[in-house]
Amino acid sequence: MLRAVTTERASQPRRISELCVAMLGVTGAGVSMVTSSGHHSIVCATDSVSARIEDLQLTLGEGPCVDAVRTGTPILVRDLDEPDDVAVERWPAFMEGAAKAGVRAVFAFPLHIGAIRVGALDLYRDRPGELGHERLSGALMAADAAALALLHLDLNDLDNLDHTAGTDADENPATQQLQVHQATGMVQVQLNVTTEQAFLMLRARAFSTGRPLVDVAIDVVERRLRFSTEDQ
Repeated sequence: MLRAVTTERASQPRRISELCVAMLGVTGAGVSMVTSSGHHSIVCATDSVSARIEDLQLTLGEGPCVDAVRTGTPILVRDLDEPDDVAVERWPAFMEGAAKAGVRAVFAFPLHIGAIRVGALDLYRDRPGELGHERLSGALMAADAAALALLHLDLNDLDNLDHTAGTDADENPATQQLQVHQATGMVQVQLNVTTEQAFLMLRARAFSTGRPLVDVAIDVVERRLRFSTEDQ
């Protein structure tokens, strides 16, 4: 079934995530886009907890998705309370946030075409347990499909991405992504820094104030918040 997800390119990432939940015994799934310069944007999430997992990693710059993209290998944690040989101490803030959200197991898969890494597929469970061989194979196939889907997305597609069920239009991940990109550009001009440095400043402000990255971005876009050289 996962191989058949080939139509309606803008909705493919969400359809792939929903199939993962239906077929792989996980509670939720999400897809993030990561550019070569390290920019991380949420593409879709199947539920509010998945969205929280994605936002935590985007805001904090740490977590299994971040490591999966950095290393190019899956990061599989069957039990966050007993992580075995996975060095979860690298993610102290993520671990705290994930525990509060009720996450017990996480599985992150890099999305890549050859050596080009384009993002990550995150799966989570509200109970501990391994994926198992067959489900792991299915997750790897889903990651391949999601990588192809991301390569075919463009800015026009972002407007057509499905909303997370139960959220308002203002919480559309595509809208949030565009707000973060716009705010990054404004901070870049305000501080006369690179795009990457501007994004890091946004992320640092969100982390230090304990707010979602998109909320800080909205404040910048609506000119309620301006960065100065003192923030550097």
